[in-house]
Amino acid sequence: MTIGETLAQSSNISTLFMSSFEKGEKMYQHLAYRNALELYLYTVERDPENYVARQRIADCYYRLGNIDEAEKRYAELAASEMADPVYKYQYAQVLSVQGKYGDAEKWFSLYNAAQKDDARGQEKLSFIYSLSYYFRDSVLYTISNKGFNSDQSDFAPNLHKNGIVFVSARDRDLFIKKKSLSAIDENESHLNVYIAPVDATLDEQVKPFYHDGMNTILHDGPITFFNNERNVAFTRNNTRNGKPITNSKGRVNLKLFFAKLNDDDQMSHFHEFQYNDDDYSVGHPFVSEDGLRLIFASDMPGGFGGVDLYESVRQNINDKWSKPVNLGANVNTLGDEFYPHLVGSTLYFSSNGHGGLGGLDIFSSSYSSGRFEFPINLGFPLNTSSDDFSLILDKSGRNGFFASNRPGGKGYDDIYQFTVNSFFLTVKTVERQDSAKRIDKATVSLFDENENLLAEEVTSANGIAHFDLDFDRDYIIKAKKKDYSFVDTLSYSTHTRHLGGDSVLVPLWKQSLFAKGSVYSNESQSLLDGATVTLENVTTGEKQRAIVDSTGRYDFKIQPNTRYRVTASKEGFLDSGFNLNTSNIFDGDLVNDFLLEEVFVEKAVIQFDFDKSQLRAEEAEQLRPILKELKRNKTATLNIGAHADSYGTNQYNKALSERRAEAVLSYFTANGIVRSRIEATGFGEELLLNRCSNGVECSEEEHSLNRRAEVKVQLPQ
Repeated sequence: MTIGETLAQSSNISTLFMSSFEKGEKMYQHLAYRNALELYLYTVERDPENYVARQRIADCYYRLGNIDEAEKRYAELAASEMADPVYKYQYAQVLSVQGKYGDAEKWFSLYNAAQKDDARGQEKLSFIYSLSYYFRDSVLYTISNKGFNSDQSDFAPNLHKNGIVFVSARDRDLFIKKKSLSAIDENESHLNVYIAPVDATLDEQVKPFYHDGMNTILHDGPITFFNNERNVAFTRNNTRNGKPITNSKGRVNLKLFFAKLNDDDQMSHFHEFQYNDDDYSVGHPFVSEDGLRLIFASDMPGGFGGVDLYESVRQNINDKWSKPVNLGANVNTLGDEFYPHLVGSTLYFSSNGHGGLGGLDIFSSSYSSGRFEFPINLGFPLNTSSDDFSLILDKSGRNGFFASNRPGGKGYDDIYQFTVNSFFLTVKTVERQDSAKRIDKATVSLFDENENLLAEEVTSANGIAHFDLDFDRDYIIKAKKKDYSFVDTLSYSTHTRHLGGDSVLVPLWKQSLFAKGSVYSNESQSLLDGATVTLENVTTGEKQRAIVDSTGRYDFKIQPNTRYRVTASKEGFLDSGFNLNTSNIFDGDLVNDFLLEEVFVEKAVIQFDFDKSQLRAEEAEQLRPILKELKRNKTATLNIGAHADSYGTNQYNKALSERRAEAVLSYFTANGIVRSRIEATGFGEELLLNRCSNGVECSEEEHSLNRRAEVKVQLPQ
């Protein structure tokens, strides 16, 4: 039994005076596919050009589970220019159900070209491109078929007390046979609700979950429990006074009901959901344990596709509910979404509109920032190319039940029990400066909490890598790529996690931070060709070196949130260095110049008064040790560098500093040192010792530090 059939039920209608095709259309509208198929085949035998009938034949075979014949018929339609492009999509779907993913890829591509406004085709293609991941490991789940399954459809399980309650089409009516026109075979009954022990292995252990107001002449179920199993919500066909109620198309839709449940599982206080409607179906309810949140499936107008998932919130104790809100385009598609089940903030549901292995697949979607995120396919072997649906979980979130019509079962749909063995993590590598930009071919590494490497993956073209994580463990995630760096700390824990997956962004920082500068001689102010600049990572001890060329410049790539030591050296000059901290700095050029002093024997720094160049007596006293050294060592030379503060113009200060240099020079020549042994330069305000440049407010004491002359005795090199 296909799942769509649980959202509607046919009723008997008169077909007098109708053609075979018209009768077939009526049967098709009522989901009576076996009856309709015979009428359509009869029609096409007499009118091969009736493309609508041909399309209906393909649909009927698909609905009735004859996939081989459906594939043949859809193939003819997909290749026809007369048929609707949707049959390219449907043919690709059938090929997927058959496991023929290579052929399916071709037809999904053709459908994309014809129907650009339907995102399903592209999503299906993207999924096919990632099939190797979704088929990666059959031990991700431990799955077993339940022994109480029948030869008909058994699905929509739910846990109740120590048992499992589910919906079944098994024939338990001994005298009055309730048959559906949409039944796949003559042994299929209307849907009813049954209960069995969780560990039941035999059909004989299954009992009807019968209650007044629940068992109608048509379909009943699924059912869900909440409020410590004191309340139920369930689905049944739309009836009144024991008779089916049809909509304008002659179809009996589903309605949602609530009731109370006593200790003996007897129901009372039945009442309808206030947003039920004769013209559309409402069913497949999930209600949160506190009874305040309802999620359900409906084909009400205004949705994204056939059947969508909606949410409503209980507003008071009288079971008045808020107007249903569609769960949005992340969850719902142009296809069908069914069987919601919410655990914490994770929604599980079944869909044939998202990228899947074929038919209905089971997905999970996390609720974040006021909406459900794009869903994750739960992969093989939970999902197969068949229909897989109606998943529920126990309180641990790691064990549960679902239904499937996969090969090897007992009936059309069987209930399976499963245990999930791994948690799925999707890693997306993005640029740290712009998380919308994905980074492909990055190596993502997974470590345990002690930083032992566990696994590595290279991200795909859309910047994605996948990992299967053990439960109840802590992990560390890192990534790398040429010209990118991982500068953040990313930890991940699977404690308290349950079935499903999660996705994380791993930001990689694109190299855009540099340490730059030039190396100058302090005496001559010229660039120092051949100086060595060393960059040392203080934490790791790693060093980079650069020998500057005639430009005198150095240039290093550096990392954010790192402490460095930068030093410069050259033979004949004193080493110089500074500390560099890039905390919270992620881009830009950090420019720092070096002024290397030539090696000296003696050095003195003397000060001048404001706007004066006369050598004060107390300052001249500092020059005596230098004079003594020059007289002792006849090969030594004297270097005088004089400076000014920033008051006045650059031109005036240059002249002032030159007068100061001349005053010091005169002191030494007057005391017997020949002029040829002395080099004297006035630098003006170019080499300030502090921040007190033009326009900067500084104290008089700060300005006075720059009214100086530096005097050094140097030996010949």
